[in-house]
Amino acid sequence: MGHGRPVALVPDPADPAGRATLPEAAGGPLAFTFGSWFTWTAVGVAFPALGAALIVASRSLAEGAYETRSALAATHLATLGWGTMTIFGAAAQMAPALLGARIPADRTLPWLYALFTISTAATVIGLAAGRFDVAAAGGAGLNLAAGWFIALLVGGVASAGPNRAVLSPHIPAAILCFVLVLLWGTMLAANLHWVFWPEIMAARRGLVVHLALGLGGWFGLVVVGVFYRLVPIVHGARVASRGRGALILVLALLALAGVMAGIGTGASWMLRVCAVLSAAALVLFVGEIRHVLAHRRRRTSDLNVAHWYAVAAYSIILAIIGAGWGAGWVRTEPPGRLGAVTASLFLLGWVTQAIVGQLYKITPFLVWYYRATIPDVRAIPRQPAPYNPRPGRAVLWLSNAGAAGLALGMWIDAPWVAQTGAVCFAAAACVLAYMLAYRWIPPVVTGALGFEVRWRIS
Repeated sequence: MGHGRPVALVPDPADPAGRATLPEAAGGPLAFTFGSWFTWTAVGVAFPALGAALIVASRSLAEGAYETRSALAATHLATLGWGTMTIFGAAAQMAPALLGARIPADRTLPWLYALFTISTAATVIGLAAGRFDVAAAGGAGLNLAAGWFIALLVGGVASAGPNRAVLSPHIPAAILCFVLVLLWGTMLAANLHWVFWPEIMAARRGLVVHLALGLGGWFGLVVVGVFYRLVPIVHGARVASRGRGALILVLALLALAGVMAGIGTGASWMLRVCAVLSAAALVLFVGEIRHVLAHRRRRTSDLNVAHWYAVAAYSIILAIIGAGWGAGWVRTEPPGRLGAVTASLFLLGWVTQAIVGQLYKITPFLVWYYRATIPDVRAIPRQPAPYNPRPGRAVLWLSNAGAAGLALGMWIDAPWVAQTGAVCFAAAACVLAYMLAYRWIPPVVTGALGFEVRWRIS
């Protein structure tokens, strides 16, 4: 890409409505690459669909039916359509924006996008319809798409030179967990249809492995890795300790390995030790979040900050649950009601708050980069509150109320509480989709905003 003259990206940093990021604030057309399409599909399609799916599944979840077709469909909408597709989109765009490297063979990204989207749809629809053969076929496609994407990403990192230091060590570990969870999930779907390994379904052992690898390994390590590398850049602050980040990684990997060993040997005490290790990692992470946010350069109202504080709050709640269960203070066996509530809080609370908070920084940053081709891209995220729209406060409160309401309804067997939470979460998803996925469409349709599709990322 060529380098243009810097433009006034934030003409009025104090503006709480975020008007500085409207299409008129930067030069050039709005350019969508296929990295953008991953993110757009996650925010504009999968997230609202997840809200609707939760409304359908909330009653059965509150009644303790965690493996109904609607619950399985909602879970995989959250993990594949919402979470993973957002990560894919951000990673595809971050390579040229932050690593300063081209993605090899990025002309294949449209086909990768099509394969991942179709495979995700097949998996979700297959689970919702009870067609586990279709879900297994979707899982096979997801495995192919994952390998394809990882190959492109590794190629971009390998060509980045010294800039590859921006990659946190948590990310390679997360990618390994992602490969494992897709392989395991495909096997589980196939086993549900052909039943060739019935023992793994006993006491939901296969489900525990799947959740540990997917939630703790893939999403948990990605969120921590993103925090350590991008949030300090965004806020112009240093982390308190790189050693603390390494310790968090070690604790997480020990916990994951312990879950595998505990499930394989039937040693429940190992699972309790893993819960305590995970709680310790979360407590350390809370300390890092508080340090970085307390030392940020600007004190303007910032939705990114608010969402990271929400992540810290969920971390404390989850750490208390993990430590309490690990120490034997809570007398339940996984993955019963407590496990379902914990997974819900982690995925719909902890993970979702981290994703939404970063979208307010990263999405406007990438739009500016591809529209204005600013040479000093590292300085762009340090602008105070680059996108702080008033509707974002509704997303913050509704999404947290939704996650809390759904979890509470599941814990106290109150379907109406769970359904109310699901409705709040769905409303938050629709507002976020409007702000980040659809708000730019009317200016494009009327011709007030130039628009182009770039088939290559770099």
